Amino acid sequence: MQLTTITRACTLRRRGSGSRLLAAIVLCLSWSATTISFAQSPQEVEERLKAVYVFNFLQFIEWPASSFENSDSPIIIGVLGPESFKNTLDEIVRSERIGNRLIQTKRYASVSDIDKCHLLYISPSEDGKMESVLRQVEQSATLTVSDIDQFAEMGGDIGFFLENNKVRFAINVQSLRTANLNASSKLLRLAKIIGQ
Repeated sequence: MQLTTITRACTLRRRGSGSRLLAAIVLCLSWSATTISFAQSPQEVEERLKAVYVFNFLQFIEWPASSFENSDSPIIIGVLGPESFKNTLDEIVRSERIGNRLIQTKRYASVSDIDKCHLLYISPSEDGKMESVLRQVEQSATLTVSDIDQFAEMGGDIGFFLENNKVRFAINVQSLRTANLNASSKLLRLAKIIGQ
């Protein structure tokens, strides 16, 4: 199975049927980076899979209208941490749209660089700064995503974790409410729920 096939399957648009979408997400959930042979290293494959998940999260989160200047303002993904994950995201979201909105990526070298973004991916390299990052964005309708250990349990919105060598995710519904974000029930059904 080619990585591009997995990527396409995992990035079905919301306008498709609900059953096709759930099937695609289930494929992502059931795929194990350690059981499929690729030219890329397992770490690179896992990074790409997480980037695909980030793109899919955009399709199942509703931001308040005030988060956008107008009806076709872009959705901005911020990356706090290494350039490599931003580059991977750039590949995944290139030319993609959510409704009328293009998707743009930004990289922040430090916490102080963070400005307005709709989704903020916090790299594990930023573990020691996590509390200050979450404080900075908690009232700004920013969806926080990370694979820092226990991220959702510590107040982040969506945290990746490995279970039986598969990438899974946990959603902290309380932190979503605090940020004034709504998650689709389709997404919630596939997540480990925290803070209910």
